[in-house]
Amino acid sequence: MQLLAFMTAFATPLFLAALLIWPQARALVWRVMPFAPLPALVLAMLANLPLEAQAEWLILGLHFGLDEVSRLFIVFTALLWCAAGTAARHWMRDDARAASFGVLFAMAQAGNLGLLLAQDALSFYAFFALMSFASYGLVLHMRDAKAQSAARLYIGFVVLGELALFAGLALAASQAGSFLLADLRAAAPSGMAVALLIIGFGVKLGIMPLHFWLPPAHGAAPVPASAVLSGAMIKAGLFGMLTVLPLGSVAYADHGTVLMAAGMVTIFAALLLGVQQDNPKVVLGFSSVSQMGIVALGLGAGLMVPAAWAVILPVLVFLAAHHALAKGALFLGTGAYAAQTGSLSRIAVTLALLIPALVLAGLPASSGGFGKEALKTALAAGSPVWLPWLTVALSLSGIATTLLMARYIALIWRNPPKAPAKMAAEAVLLPFISLAAAALALPVIWPVLAQDMAAPISTAEPGALWPVGSAVLLAAGAATFAHAQHIGPSVFLAQLLAPFNALGARVDSVIAAKRRAARRVGHAVPKLLGETARRWRLGQTAIAGLIALILILEFGAGLLAETPAASPTAPPPAQIFTPDF
Repeated sequence: MQLLAFMTAFATPLFLAALLIWPQARALVWRVMPFAPLPALVLAMLANLPLEAQAEWLILGLHFGLDEVSRLFIVFTALLWCAAGTAARHWMRDDARAASFGVLFAMAQAGNLGLLLAQDALSFYAFFALMSFASYGLVLHMRDAKAQSAARLYIGFVVLGELALFAGLALAASQAGSFLLADLRAAAPSGMAVALLIIGFGVKLGIMPLHFWLPPAHGAAPVPASAVLSGAMIKAGLFGMLTVLPLGSVAYADHGTVLMAAGMVTIFAALLLGVQQDNPKVVLGFSSVSQMGIVALGLGAGLMVPAAWAVILPVLVFLAAHHALAKGALFLGTGAYAAQTGSLSRIAVTLALLIPALVLAGLPASSGGFGKEALKTALAAGSPVWLPWLTVALSLSGIATTLLMARYIALIWRNPPKAPAKMAAEAVLLPFISLAAAALALPVIWPVLAQDMAAPISTAEPGALWPVGSAVLLAAGAATFAHAQHIGPSVFLAQLLAPFNALGARVDSVIAAKRRAARRVGHAVPKLLGETARRWRLGQTAIAGLIALILILEFGAGLLAETPAASPTAPPPAQIFTPDF
């Protein structure tokens, strides 16, 4: 029964891929496609952990299992595939190559879910390869020059990664004398095996200098494929390292140093390359590269100091879920924006896109803010030599991500991707809004979902505002400078001073109007008083009143003069004392 549950989890999308070959079943399959990951999601949510099953009769004997880490990976991976499947159903409705896309989409999904359940090297590698090679068709789907170039680059790195991964797994299995991944970890593979595994998984993770395939592939693939490429499939590289490498038990100082150095370079080099792009999806691809640099810092610290791995592991799993939901929402939101036709609807979608963008950048009290602060705390248990550099890199990574998000928001207005002509404007909105809401609510959901692994996030600080705030100011300054260079300094200065000039002109106009009104009043009042005086004969009355006032004053003065003034009482004369002699 347990084996059936495991096989249903990854066999459901494979079954749908097979049905798409039959033209009469395609309409039904596309309706069911969003629900293909549900068996895996139900298994992850309801199973009692740990759960294991074996298929000794299949090939050399396949082993499947579910633990706390793989359960969490399946939850956010399945949610992302559900959202992407919903978007793909509408995005591909009138596409001439919709059937081929659906077959490859379902096969990549099966590989992605299957590798999260695999417990032996053979099945893990088979699912990993299925996901990687099926994704080649997703990148190539449009068949134009850009897609062909991106697909060639992608398949070249896939072959390189698969060869390194196969060699590393084979070497580790020979040293351990077993194909079980748990035995590979326990046997402490050699430095060469670990290096090959890091290269194989690093290609999928997109760490520099193994990142070249990732941004072009994200830019060329259709929106639903880009969402799972960035949100789910690159996490297979992280999951592979967590599953195969002996993290927490054996120290690999040199490998950890290289991985951390590559991570620090990746965070900021991706910014320098990403802000130069003109395709918003490519910018999101470079953002994924930068975010995986943060993950590499934690992996490198765990390889250097095994004792720190117990606190680093829960944070990396949380960061994987955070990035999957936020980045999936951004890619689907790009498609939702492209499908809008009115200015107001595009403004509304842009405002909604700010939610996952700020979450990804590390806004305080968001999953990005909590995740980075928790990783800083976890890294404090690692190498004290690297700690100051890692802390600075994590703090400045918020600036890098915010600048990339600012570039992305600007580009979706200037150069949005094209949506299918007949697709309803609201077709992609529901999966986009669902993922954005999940990314926003992740800090609240995580303690319930992760349970014992949620402690580092629950006790973390909400994060600082200054990286995001300073990056927003930098982005605003850069946009202002670029606009000034585009239109010319003199025109920009005139535009800058135009509101003040208009305000001054308005004030002058109001003052002039007041002066004219005052002059009119000054001329009108004497005439009005004169006419009123003549009409009421106030001239004679005024003279008589003046005479009466003078007489009253004279009479009063006379009365005051006749009244005697009260004289003060004089003091008695002083007696003069004359002494007697």
